[in-house]
Amino acid sequence: MLKIKFHSITPILMGIALFASCTKSEKLAGPLITLAIPADGFKIEVGKPLPLNPNVMNDEKSTYTWAMNGEVLSSDKSFTFTASKIGNYNIQLKVSNDVGSDSKTIPINAFSTNSPYITKVLDYQYGPGQHASLIPANWNGSDFIGQPWTGTKIYTSLGGWGGYIIAGFDHSIKNGPGADFAVYTQPGAGSEPGVVFVMNDANGEWLELKGSEYNNIETIHDYQVTYYKPVSNGYVTWKDNKGKSGELIPVYDSASWWWSGYGNKTEITFTGVKLPDAYKNISTQVDSENWVIRPGLFASGYAECYNNLDYNTSLKANLFDISNAVDKAGNPVNLTGITFIKVQSGVFQVAGWLNEVSTEISGAADLSLIEYTAN
Repeated sequence: MLKIKFHSITPILMGIALFASCTKSEKLAGPLITLAIPADGFKIEVGKPLPLNPNVMNDEKSTYTWAMNGEVLSSDKSFTFTASKIGNYNIQLKVSNDVGSDSKTIPINAFSTNSPYITKVLDYQYGPGQHASLIPANWNGSDFIGQPWTGTKIYTSLGGWGGYIIAGFDHSIKNGPGADFAVYTQPGAGSEPGVVFVMNDANGEWLELKGSEYNNIETIHDYQVTYYKPVSNGYVTWKDNKGKSGELIPVYDSASWWWSGYGNKTEITFTGVKLPDAYKNISTQVDSENWVIRPGLFASGYAECYNNLDYNTSLKANLFDISNAVDKAGNPVNLTGITFIKVQSGVFQVAGWLNEVSTEISGAADLSLIEYTAN
């Protein structure tokens, strides 16, 4: 009878298994990343793409993870980074497989050749108010250009209701997540709200940035006031499109109520948005005044407001989101960006010894091109 010795096959099978295992481990090794990174990192302009195409050895069956500050950006082999703001960034690339992993940190510095600040004033009209004697008749609002509070620059006073400034940047400010640009305050302590409008190009229309008082029953969106040149030593008088009229009577120095800057005009008309009165007198004494800002108003969306939600203490500025733009009917407008802004005194009120409520501002900036500390 033929006898088969099975035990003689076992070593052969084990040898085959061992050979296969060794072969598999030799074929699959941990990935190794090669990427040429400049000594001081990559330098890119804001808004310009930076393609990152690493060379990875042993990337068979590997996964890719591109991340920044713990947030995963992509899982593709290649990644294109575009900075939305100036500053320093660190991109982390990790490539992993069953055997091991490799990682690289990619430093990037984003810069811009554009000015963060206003580069031109297109129009300026002062509304009759208490600071008129400080403003030359031919003044064109040039202090609003460039970085605020440098050299001999002072704030820009818009005067009483309707006074405005129209200015532009040398580039389009992109509409990104959150606040997009800032309007600097005087700075001071007493809020004197100004309405902010935006325009994407010279052929567009002004769009109001919807603030907290947009739907307030006291807000008038189609308001118009005509101011009249004083007769002899009288006061500036006014008439609005709602059937009301009056005169601007300052508590001190009547000569400061400006008219000379309007040249030979005997009247001047402003149109815009009239916000609710900002102040009230809480004094209980007949012979004294204690004017305070009305509570619950101007929570956000207006220039020269110091105690609201969008005031940034490090910049001394109010922050604005282009996404709040609405048309004349109040419908949201989806803007990709803006180039021009208009700021206009929004409160038509003479608050006792405070005189008129007049917006004072010091410039504006593209938030993507400056570094600042959030509140």
